[in-house]
Amino acid sequence: MADPAFTQQAAEKASTIALSPEKEAEYERITRNLQEYTGGDIIRNVLAKGEVVKAYWGTAPTGRPHIAYCVPLVKIADFLNAGVHVKVLLAGKCNILLHAFLDASKSTLQTVQYRVKYYSILLKTVFTVLGVPIDKLEFVTGSSYQLKADYTLDVYKFHALTSTREAEHAGADVVKESESPLMSSLLYPGLQALDEQYLDVDFQFGGVDQRKIFMYAAHFLPRLGYAKRAHLMNAMVPGLSGGKMSASDPKSKIDFLDSPADIKSKIKAALCPPGEVENNGVLAFIKAVLIPIQAMKNEQASSNSENTSVGAVSFVGAGAPEGTLFSITRPEKFGGDVHFSSYEELEKAYVSEQVHPGDLKGAVTEALINLLAPIQKAFEENKEWQEAEKLAYPDPAAAAAAASDKKVKKKDARKTAPTEEERAALRAAKEKEKAEKAAAKATAEGHPLKPAELQKSSQAAADAAPATIASGSGSSSTSCVTSTNLPKLKLLAKGKVRDIYALPGAEDQDKLLFVATDRMSAFDVIMNNGIPSKGITLTTLSLFWFDKLKNIIPNHVLTPSPSSCLASPADAWSEFPRSLDEYRDQLEGRSMIVKKCEVVKIEAIVRGYITGSAWSEYKKSQTVHGISMPAGLVESQKLPKPLFTPSTKADQGEHDENIHPDKVKDITGPELAEQIEKVAIRLYTEASEYALERGLILADTKFEFGLLPDPSSPNKTQLILIDEVLTPDSSRYWSSSEYVQGQPQASFDKQYLRDWLIKEGLKAKEDVTLPEHVVGETRRKYEEARDRVMGLGEFGKHGKIGVKAGDEELGLQTDQVEDAIQSEASKIGKHGRVGVKAGDEDLGLQTDQVEDAIQSEARKL
Repeated sequence: MADPAFTQQAAEKASTIALSPEKEAEYERITRNLQEYTGGDIIRNVLAKGEVVKAYWGTAPTGRPHIAYCVPLVKIADFLNAGVHVKVLLAGKCNILLHAFLDASKSTLQTVQYRVKYYSILLKTVFTVLGVPIDKLEFVTGSSYQLKADYTLDVYKFHALTSTREAEHAGADVVKESESPLMSSLLYPGLQALDEQYLDVDFQFGGVDQRKIFMYAAHFLPRLGYAKRAHLMNAMVPGLSGGKMSASDPKSKIDFLDSPADIKSKIKAALCPPGEVENNGVLAFIKAVLIPIQAMKNEQASSNSENTSVGAVSFVGAGAPEGTLFSITRPEKFGGDVHFSSYEELEKAYVSEQVHPGDLKGAVTEALINLLAPIQKAFEENKEWQEAEKLAYPDPAAAAAAASDKKVKKKDARKTAPTEEERAALRAAKEKEKAEKAAAKATAEGHPLKPAELQKSSQAAADAAPATIASGSGSSSTSCVTSTNLPKLKLLAKGKVRDIYALPGAEDQDKLLFVATDRMSAFDVIMNNGIPSKGITLTTLSLFWFDKLKNIIPNHVLTPSPSSCLASPADAWSEFPRSLDEYRDQLEGRSMIVKKCEVVKIEAIVRGYITGSAWSEYKKSQTVHGISMPAGLVESQKLPKPLFTPSTKADQGEHDENIHPDKVKDITGPELAEQIEKVAIRLYTEASEYALERGLILADTKFEFGLLPDPSSPNKTQLILIDEVLTPDSSRYWSSSEYVQGQPQASFDKQYLRDWLIKEGLKAKEDVTLPEHVVGETRRKYEEARDRVMGLGEFGKHGKIGVKAGDEELGLQTDQVEDAIQSEASKIGKHGRVGVKAGDEDLGLQTDQVEDAIQSEARKL
């Protein structure tokens, strides 16, 4: 059976309404690159009369507009270039009740008026950047007509003609699904149909998901005595995660104001399976947005006799042949630059895997950054737009803080049990209140408490309070920083865990601000919630190791000082510039100011035990990273010597690649390759020996390096240690007391989380929220690794059990006393030792006994 839509369009293309060549070209521009259209003769008839075609596109300003809006905007640009008078209907303050609010209550009366302004300024800016005339672009708010008497009467008439089943069917693809739809959602399609009449347009434009509403309007408007309108529909573009690109799903959309770092991060995480077209959001975006924009730019340039690759917005690489619509720039070793004159050429190359997903993502990332840069520049220069954005889309964190200042909820409204820190804080508050009441009562009765009694009461309150140690844990550690927002600083990069910012001062251009968030990732997917204080734990441990290993290689840390890893976060914060104080709640304890350097494109992985991916490869081929290994190894077995197994540090959008050590020199040069291997093995050897003294096995780890100008020779470079070092995120720690070779080992890292994801069938799945027990156990393992390495908490100084946090000085004093006793006792000597004369042997024996007793007692301390 023939497709009705195809049959309808075929009939319209065979229309008998003749047009002049100029008008035919306008009609072709209006109807090209659409998924479907109906009522083409209605448009042709207006063109034949020499009248201006009028169109309507409606959007409710609910969520933030994102790049998926480029799909209809590119088509609207076609309308404007064809001379169409385009009316953009924005839901205003009054008709929010009729459109945006009726559509599943997505907005509020307080914000919608500011969103209307935000949308209108943004859309005008987009068209201006694209070089599209906006003299026939009109913005209309529904409140200008939708509450008038004639419109209200027609609302009643319209709904007297339609059934609830017809109304529900019409809105099924647009209004939020519900088992029991609200009455408001049944009104929505009829109101949209009446807009066609009251806006006085010839056609309505929208996505193909609006088809049922369009057909609903085409059926019922003539029954009210109004003209039937044409309907033009564009294709829906899948989101970056494969489904519909939605403003309510931050992982599936890119905002017009997203930073280059955010754009890179989102495109890198986008669904782009090799050789597959279906549900490939990256490929679909090129087809629906980038190539049409470049085609339009080429047409503009051609009409002005300009080079097609010239202009503020261009997706064509240098040296591309005439007619190119999209270029992919890549190194010669990966095939060199490629240029495409049509989407079909690109799709064919991708399906045959001549183009890799990394190639595609890299090209789209650069194209988007290029496209959005002039829009973002306009935003930065427009105070009115900035104010509208602030009021239309208030910061969620600020809104949450404001809400918390309101009246406290009833006790039974809490759904989760209080944490241990919260219970301890509550006990401390009660003890303090109790002490204050006792003191006041005693004073009133004429016998105030003595200072000793007051001190005792204060101590009781202090004992009830949660302890805060150098790691930053304590009453505030239940908070979780999963993202940073530092408006006055430029975000340069956003990784799975770290956000990297440029410092604002001219004197700090050679420095970077590293912020370790509490984000948690596994299997290349970032979880919805984070691990409280994880960023503080990683930063504290990295600072400790940077300082401990500085005798081997210098590092990039400038602030805080090495000793701060054993101080409180407040002490460390005192070393940071005061210009960062307004962001202290996001930065304290989890930040480092580092030297800006050239990053070496190698991840230096060193393995002391065969486990993980190394064990998997060994079982298949008796190799690790292509290196032949001895026969008969078992899982988790210690290797004869540390093994250097590097990987590439991939560019944005690509995956790291395990390589043989001999290939490092092809990337870095032979001299630097040799230096990296030697330093990495030395770092691992010293760190593993230190860890073993503290009851830990360092199974494997990853080091990253950078290059700075060598201060001793301006023509040479100096290798430095960068990023993080020897944390549970980059290293595999095992307990030496529980180690048994021949089987998997329990790790002080995210292995517990990985195991839970696999067990629950959530491996590599998006949109995963970790339950409280997984968060708690993962946090415990990270913090135990830190405490064991640094001698904190129950592991005490030098990893000795029994010395509580805060007793480190006692441990040091005990060691110093023992050393002093041994030194003095050795001077006394016996049987020929210095200080023992002939005949004094008994004295020597007594001295030995005393010395033994003292040493015995000292050891007990």
